[in-house]
Amino acid sequence: MQDINERVASLETNQHNIFHQLDEVKAEVKDIHSLTASVEKIAVQMDSTSKKVDKIDLRLDEIEREPSDNYKYYKRVIIGCVLTGIVGAVLGALLALIIK
Repeated sequence: MQDINERVASLETNQHNIFHQLDEVKAEVKDIHSLTASVEKIAVQMDSTSKKVDKIDLRLDEIEREPSDNYKYYKRVIIGCVLTGIVGAVLGALLALIIK
């Protein structure tokens, strides 16, 4: 009889330890769920931030390219004016020779 009482006491102790460990596991699972939700929120925010950075990158490229586009335009205009002046001077000189 005493042997049975000792075994019951041992089983109750083991049962208490098992339930205590189960409570700890439940708490850790809750923490893991909370952490998972936080990671998902961070992933969504990172995606949003990445899209915003891509848009900023595109606008920055346009801003950096604009001065070179302006330079090319004005270079073309200046070369066109110089060539027009040279052609006009040559035609004027030819006409002056012809009319004399």
